[in-house]
Amino acid sequence: MKKLFFALLVLVVSSASAQNGVTNEFRFGQGEDSIRCLEAISISSINVKNKDFNTAYDSWKIVFTEFPVARVDTYTNGIKILTELIKKESDPVKKEEYINELMLVYDNQIKYLDKLQAITKTRLSAGNILGKKAMAYIQYRKDAPVDTIYNMLAASVEMEQGMSEYTVTERFMKYSAMKYKKDQSHGEQIIEDYLNASVYIVEVLDKYHDNIEACNARYQESGNPKDSINAVNYGKMIDASRISKSNIDAYFINSGAATCEDLNNIYMTKLEENKDNLEYLNKVISVMSMLKCTEQDAYLTASEYALAIEPTSKAAMGCGFRYFKRGETEKAMELFDQAIELETSITTKADLCNKVGNVYYSLGNYVKARSYALKALSLNSKFGAPHILIAQCYATKPDWCDDETLNSCTYYLCIDRLERAKAVDPSVKKEADKYIAMYKKYFPKAEEMFMRNYKSGQTINIGGWINETTTIR
Repeated sequence: MKKLFFALLVLVVSSASAQNGVTNEFRFGQGEDSIRCLEAISISSINVKNKDFNTAYDSWKIVFTEFPVARVDTYTNGIKILTELIKKESDPVKKEEYINELMLVYDNQIKYLDKLQAITKTRLSAGNILGKKAMAYIQYRKDAPVDTIYNMLAASVEMEQGMSEYTVTERFMKYSAMKYKKDQSHGEQIIEDYLNASVYIVEVLDKYHDNIEACNARYQESGNPKDSINAVNYGKMIDASRISKSNIDAYFINSGAATCEDLNNIYMTKLEENKDNLEYLNKVISVMSMLKCTEQDAYLTASEYALAIEPTSKAAMGCGFRYFKRGETEKAMELFDQAIELETSITTKADLCNKVGNVYYSLGNYVKARSYALKALSLNSKFGAPHILIAQCYATKPDWCDDETLNSCTYYLCIDRLERAKAVDPSVKKEADKYIAMYKKYFPKAEEMFMRNYKSGQTINIGGWINETTTIR
């Protein structure tokens, strides 16, 4: 039957000289070549599906070498095949051949990108492919120069920006830090890299949040479980992206490229001449804000200049800190609220709410602090820091009645919040665990609770300003 199919196929294709689709429309070649191509595709696809990668290799190689634009999955299958062959190969010479071939798969996918994009609805991009190649380089080229990998990652991230995969953006920052450690002249560039990486990772987080909302909306409308599953998967990607975001911060801070004092010294000398340059001012505000250098004069001055030119969230936040530093709390809070209102990114808006909550916490206004933390959570349910802030509020002011033993039950609520923080946001696990260990020491003794007719497993309402229910441990 298969032979009959291919025999019929010969009748409907031209008998002209063999072509492979690179310079014409015949993706599968012509005449006998087209039969050879389709047979190779069939054999390799079946074997890849069956995970028989050794058998799949020879037929895949025919398609990859002779018919490079026949199918998009020539490249995805090639990566699967070669990855497995590299993993299992014990001969270092043969392993190296497979690694070289894997790199060629990425190169050719970029080379024939336009032709491949024309035959699929899936988004293909040179930046994304280059990022995957860079990640493969990191895995298999252990002795590759830092500059080689950094240049690939930098080019990939520049092309993809907010569409870049979070793992690629994170590695980009890591290799920028590595480059700085061996080449101090990279100092100004690493600041630029950090600024870009931080912006791009937030864009990725926003995209995942949007996808979750869309999936949940479709699920509510149609009840298709696939949409619910996709929403959960995007949630997991948010968890991973937040860890990458934390790592990006850590790579830059640990590089020693610039402390708050360094940045202040760098930017203060240039602010006056750039007081009307909004792009420059926003850069200063962004970098210093992300590094929590919000008490430095350069940050405060740049914010004031920027707000005078155009009301933006970043500028309003910076001016808020300036007034707060001066002791003009009411004006500061007005500017903080303006910053939240002006912000368009869900991820950043939630972060700003949490920052304002922390300001209120520092002022001893725990009701307001909790209010802003809850607002942050309403915007971003995958954000752990607001839960930690609420736990701190409860722990700092746990008294809600005249009984000290019952007041100690407030610490159960603190642990509830900290456990939720870890559950929704793995990036805060270390901090949450630190507070859990601290607050558990203040749990009431079982015998004292027993004397008040309470035992483990019962619920208790923590009254007063807190007014939440928790479980006795």
